[in-house]
Amino acid sequence: MVVIGVVIAWWLTDNSSRITGFTRAEARQQIEQLDEEIRELKKHIETLKGTLSERVRQVQIEKAAQTELAKNAAQLQDENASLKEELGFLRNLMSAGNVPEGISIQNLKVEPDGQNNEFRYRMLLIQGGQRKQDFKGKVQIIANFAQNGAFSSLSFPQDAALKATAAQVDLKYYQKLEGRFKIPEGALLKSLQVRIIGLPGGETRTTKTLNIS
Repeated sequence: MVVIGVVIAWWLTDNSSRITGFTRAEARQQIEQLDEEIRELKKHIETLKGTLSERVRQVQIEKAAQTELAKNAAQLQDENASLKEELGFLRNLMSAGNVPEGISIQNLKVEPDGQNNEFRYRMLLIQGGQRKQDFKGKVQIIANFAQNGAFSSLSFPQDAALKATAAQVDLKYYQKLEGRFKIPEGALLKSLQVRIIGLPGGETRTTKTLNIS
């Protein structure tokens, strides 16, 4: 019986391909084919990953470009509004005939610019009356502020550095001036004084003070 069982098992093993309809060579061939398909799929997946990464980079670049364009557009709108305001101010000033003689500071404004007690100022510098020559000079900003119950002031630039700075003003009729300054953290800006210093000589030609409410 044991011998008969061994013979039957050998016969089934030897003739399994006939029973199942597959030979060992066909099975090996299918396995190799599946391995090749898996390799091709892996290559395709890697290609898709590369394409996806490239698309993500392109989207990031486009978003950055759109953000920069929006920022530039907002800045241009602000500059356009500022120019319109200054043009209207000049027209009213000229039409009213109220242009003062000599150098004068007009339309002085100051506003917070970002954080950490940074401020931005802007003004129009006008030369009225007879203009024998272009005016050249420098600008000094004096910020008066309160801090810890005491009043202090800072000059931009300071008196020592003012002599070394180049001319900032060069006009015949009018010139737009703007700049930034910073006071200590925790301080409260109370007023701003602008000094226009003529060149050569270094004498103060005009001043204007703006109180901050």
